[in-house]
Amino acid sequence: MRLSNVKPGIVALLCLAAYGCKQEKSLVPSTQKSNKDPNLRTDLVCTQQTEQTDYSIFKMTADGYRVGDMAPYYDAATGNTVVYFLKDIWDDPTNTRHPMYAFTTNNFYSYSATGQIIGSSSATCAQDNAVGAGSVVKSGSTYYFFYSGRNNNYVSCGSKLEGVVRASSTSLTSAFTKNTGFTTITVPTGLGYDENDNFRDPYVFLDGSTWNMLLTARKNVSGTWRGVIVRYTSTDLNTWTHQGVLYDGDSTNYFNMECPQMIKLGSTYYLIYSDQINKYMYYRKSSSLTGPWSAPAGYSRFEGKGFFAGKVITDQYGDNYIFGWTNILSGHTDAGSWVWGGNMVVHKLYQLANGDLAVTIPHTLQNWMNTNTHTVVKDSQWGNVTNTIPGTHSYRIVSPAPLDVANVIFQPITRDRYKISTTMRYTSSSKDFGFMIGACDGYNDFYSLRFVPSQNRFSFDKTQHGSITTSTTPTNDVPLNLSPNTDYFVEIVVENSMVVVYINNTVAFSNRIYKATGTNWGIFTDNSDVTFSNITVKYP
Repeated sequence: MRLSNVKPGIVALLCLAAYGCKQEKSLVPSTQKSNKDPNLRTDLVCTQQTEQTDYSIFKMTADGYRVGDMAPYYDAATGNTVVYFLKDIWDDPTNTRHPMYAFTTNNFYSYSATGQIIGSSSATCAQDNAVGAGSVVKSGSTYYFFYSGRNNNYVSCGSKLEGVVRASSTSLTSAFTKNTGFTTITVPTGLGYDENDNFRDPYVFLDGSTWNMLLTARKNVSGTWRGVIVRYTSTDLNTWTHQGVLYDGDSTNYFNMECPQMIKLGSTYYLIYSDQINKYMYYRKSSSLTGPWSAPAGYSRFEGKGFFAGKVITDQYGDNYIFGWTNILSGHTDAGSWVWGGNMVVHKLYQLANGDLAVTIPHTLQNWMNTNTHTVVKDSQWGNVTNTIPGTHSYRIVSPAPLDVANVIFQPITRDRYKISTTMRYTSSSKDFGFMIGACDGYNDFYSLRFVPSQNRFSFDKTQHGSITTSTTPTNDVPLNLSPNTDYFVEIVVENSMVVVYINNTVAFSNRIYKATGTNWGIFTDNSDVTFSNITVKYP
């Protein structure tokens, strides 16, 4: 029930019971009232959706399996990108364990699927009793796939748990033949490495006339066990020479730096890796392939923990794209725990003027998403809210004190995939502001995608807003320099439970949010003065 339908005397009482008789600009959701209010609204939609499998942007397999650990390869002959991935099958009735499949695309929103590229071996003592991450290179007319082999029976087989094996093909999209004559690369012995585990994720690349291979490993460095990235070299892709540790994390002791990759843009080498424990992906820079490696001038990451094991390709136009994946949660519920495997996410990657890396939405996906306009319908608002541009969803929202949340709530968007866009600018902020997802009310019971200027970050929080403090650990976050009186262009791409945010075409933020679609959403400020201009929703 809206206050416009309530008698003035009741309005006055409600005002006193709520936020000290601040002026209501128009529609006030009764969820702002006391729980004893008989007119408490119960019609806001905030229940999570049933998870779907019809993903076209954030791809998974058509038969319902999630994906992980991409190995993209750009095929200049066809203009297509082939994205190899581990299919999330583990010990099914056929004892399949993470077989390798692939998608092909030339636009990052429409994908074709291949059959199995590499399967796990049924032989008890085969090194690739399970298949792990890898990479593809071309030499002559042959494609070589170096990948991790994991043999869980290694003790009884007298072998190693993990090693690097190889397969080859003359076609990128046909099944690769395992090269049984290739000597499995296993962890060096007697050099302080973990000889029983953690030797995987080969990434092979050509620099000059030398082939290089990076691997994830653990090593005892000066008495301390730490994750390291190991380098091998070869001149023929057959015989490989151990060159020692390329990077040991310097001042940070990572348990493992998984899925490492090195790319060169201009004169700068970039080393990219993912923290196995905290799930964040980081990068380092150097003027040399062998280091030393330094942190970027700005932040060491441009994504949150919802984008793992990123791998980069460069197309014929010199555009770079990075492929990662966002995990699912157990039970397909927002209360679930982290589970391996999820949906593929692709960002366009580029260099800033200072040589740091930044990401944005791929332009082909952007154009496709902008095809149609969805009519945004305002449900209600509360607090000091001003429509700044009549005829558009543009609002200045002022909250004068902590927990005195002002907001605009919109009706649910009942589409499987869409993009919310707005330009945001704040004049002052002593707490936070941003977007409400799955709003059960407009002041506390909602998930938040929020800007936190005091901490220079953008975060996703499932914690009820009234319980968030400066020490609250966010569900996910990405560092972001925030300054008053500065425009921030925000795009939020939603497909089923996948929510990916792009801010100022410099950082991205991938999340799994099961109640993102089909629920009430909105914008809010808490002890802040913020303007959201031209809120629009587009869809393909």
